Amino acid sequence: MARYIDADALMNYANNQKDKTILWSGDGGKMSYDLRIAVKVEDTDEFAVIGQPDHANPTYNLGMMFRACTGWKFEQGKYYRVSEVYPLIERGITELTLHESKYITLNSPNGWGNTKNALDALKSLKEYIDDIEDPSAWGGWNTIPKKYLWVAW
Repeated sequence: MARYIDADALMNYANNQKDKTILWSGDGGKMSYDLRIAVKVEDTDEFAVIGQPDHANPTYNLGMMFRACTGWKFEQGKYYRVSEVYPLIERGITELTLHESKYITLNSPNGWGNTKNALDALKSLKEYIDDIEDPSAWGGWNTIPKKYLWVAW
């Protein structure tokens, strides 16, 4: 089960505290990525993080594999519209599922990061996004369409 934060409460706080920017306070991704889903704070260039998928911290060692299988040349810490990159996440899942052997050469030599780990992270990210948009996942409340969601690595 993905970790959720009450998006309404967070957005109310963010919109009432525009002078106090809400920033992600993760570890800065020193050893891994910090996958997170956010909404853009109205009238600012800031984002309010609403949660993370279960596999939110894939190792940096998977960076080349993620970029190769998705075709997405993401930058760490930069936010991307989910509606624009969702097809790339799906492409990565399909590629790693149907053509795993093509990506095995990108497995980390030290054993920290392989095709299974990459597939788990992408599936987890897709599932989290789908859950946010699905009313049944939240008991019929607090759904957010993809066009309002942003994702960062």
